[in-house]
Amino acid sequence: MRSEKNKILRAIAAAATCTLAASPAAAFDLTSGYYMTYGDANSYSLPINGLEVMSGPGQIDLYTKLGLQSQLGNPIAGMDDAYDTPSANNVEGFRMGGGNEPGGATPEGSWDRIGWWDSSLEALDTALDLTKNSPIFYFANNETGNGDNLAGWARVELTHNGVVIGRYDLTNDDHDPSNGVPGYGAPPVGGGVPGTGDPLADAARYTSDGADPLVPDFLMSGGLVCADATGMVDCSQPHLFEFQHNLGGDRAAYAVVFPELNMQLAEVMGIVASNLNPGETLANYALHVDYRLGCGPEGAFPQVPAGGNKTECDPNYATNGGSEKVFIGTLENIQVVPEPASSALAALGLLGAFGALRRRHKA
Repeated sequence: MRSEKNKILRAIAAAATCTLAASPAAAFDLTSGYYMTYGDANSYSLPINGLEVMSGPGQIDLYTKLGLQSQLGNPIAGMDDAYDTPSANNVEGFRMGGGNEPGGATPEGSWDRIGWWDSSLEALDTALDLTKNSPIFYFANNETGNGDNLAGWARVELTHNGVVIGRYDLTNDDHDPSNGVPGYGAPPVGGGVPGTGDPLADAARYTSDGADPLVPDFLMSGGLVCADATGMVDCSQPHLFEFQHNLGGDRAAYAVVFPELNMQLAEVMGIVASNLNPGETLANYALHVDYRLGCGPEGAFPQVPAGGNKTECDPNYATNGGSEKVFIGTLENIQVVPEPASSALAALGLLGAFGALRRRHKA
């Protein structure tokens, strides 16, 4: 079964590696691996695909860090340190802003935007070697309960001399009212499954409008996910396979790839390397990330009783565990690991159809 997992790894490589000849509207062939599309992003469950990315003490310094609780420094000039994210159970959500900006409320350079995590492309190239690699965004989930989810949303922007030239969302909003569904469907389902003919599996069909997110735009991380021989099922029902995504802060649960961003980065690297525009350098470009976890000011997140006349955000949406980590790496950080359940899914041909049962029902 290791050869099957290697095919999945190569599928992620296809998404994370781009050439100058690629058309911005082209869709990558990801049919060898299981993923779900959310807006501009393809999200891979590492447990389902039998893959592993470790992020514990000492290991986390291998990555470009966006948000965590300790080892916050990124030792490269022209790049923000990581945001200090919640570690207590009584904090319902995390948002970036001027009050928790790693470098303070004054921009550190032309690349720095207050309230976002930022890096000049020159610094990001130093960290990742963008001539050979494209960024993969990793998320280590750390909710308290097996079944607990966590609401999340993210936006990545690429700028040139301060002007936005690319905007990419990880979102539950598909911007297509014709399908009669508010977004892709009820969380934690997603936009599509490769190999099913579902056009929602193509991240290129979504275009961000730049608007701030509302509550329905948030997707859910997924805690314990179960499957039988037909695909995903409720874990309270009889099932054959279990995949835990509350793995703690020392092991990533998801790898997120933005195919169109990676194509655009490849184009930028080619333009700078060609010297067609004298004086053009990677320092003229910057990457900006805004990610949000748990409940916040975007609207009325679901509430539950908290004693007396008080309510609190539903723990199934809130950051009820803390210690989540978000960081950027490359394909080299992914390890293939023996996972009997995911091997069995591959043998049954269910990796592609795993999410098909629930991906389009209404919230």
